[in-house]
Amino acid sequence: CAFPRTPKAARARQQGGAVVGARWIWECQRRGRRLSCGPYLLDGSASSGSEGEEPEEAPPPSRPSPKKKKGAEPPPM
Repeated sequence: CAFPRTPKAARARQQGGAVVGARWIWECQRRGRRLSCGPYLLDGSASSGSEGEEPEEAPPPSRPSPKKKKGAEPPPM
């Protein structure tokens, strides 16, 4: 989230989610693994306890496979 006090952030907190800033995403990407979100929580989010978090050594979330674009393949000869 860019801002902690938005309807989307409030809805995430109500459903038990943790609201983190973009810095968390970039750090996970840089380190190649999912980090604890505690240090990256935005104001008003869940506590920095373990609720809604995975262990720091958890593997990064799986990425969806790339979708093929229609018309991207050359026509058969």
